Amino acid sequence: MLQIERRQMIIQYLEDHEIATVEELSKLLNVAPMTIRRDLQYLEDNGIATRTFGGAVLKSKLIAEIPYENKSLSKIDEKKRIAEYAASLVQNGQVIILDAGTTNMEIAKLLIKKQNLVIVTTDLKIAVYISSTTDFNVLCTGGNVQNSTGSCLGSNAVDFLKGINADICFIGSSSIDVEHGITTPSLQKSDIKKQMIKCSECKILVADSSKFGKKSFIKVCDLNQFEKIVTDSSLNEHTNVEIKNKNINLILV
Repeated sequence: MLQIERRQMIIQYLEDHEIATVEELSKLLNVAPMTIRRDLQYLEDNGIATRTFGGAVLKSKLIAEIPYENKSLSKIDEKKRIAEYAASLVQNGQVIILDAGTTNMEIAKLLIKKQNLVIVTTDLKIAVYISSTTDFNVLCTGGNVQNSTGSCLGSNAVDFLKGINADICFIGSSSIDVEHGITTPSLQKSDIKKQMIKCSECKILVADSSKFGKKSFIKVCDLNQFEKIVTDSSLNEHTNVEIKNKNINLILV
């Protein structure tokens, strides 16, 4: 097991149990207690966990995965405006990658008005919606399905994307920070997003303003990897200025 995977499992255990002992984690992960102590020290040094006598508790600063139903009820109008602008960037006949998530679902609802698109997605809900309402060529990556979000994860999904050359990808994120870029709760999600970005000519970040100023566990990339960042006009002025000072094309809708 890779070090980063082990630490992600420790975070997941802490999220589930609120507190963990070195002994519990050592048995769970089948590693020496000293290894666990080093991992817990790393998590404390990075503001993720707080060491206790014989174990650790999780701090609440990092953004964990939010169930799809909760996301779908949040910032609906903002997501629709973001989607309207994003869909305007798509030309008939293009190959489009749609990341998983509710903002990209709003984009999908508008893309059905286009013609002859090829849609590649990791989101089962998006794949079903587009395939049932259009005659587009729809490709779903497959892989391990995350129950709470309906998104496909794992090496099979990444390998599928390695064979794709796309015109545009639309990437979503729940955690965006000017200095730390976009981050995700898990290594698997990070790998998926990295590969989407790598195989696309044009990379667009789509996220409502509530996602900014937040960090999660695993970094995906810096913000300057995107041709455009599309968010809503409620983005705070400080973040607005910080992004523009980095010469990043920020679109407020």
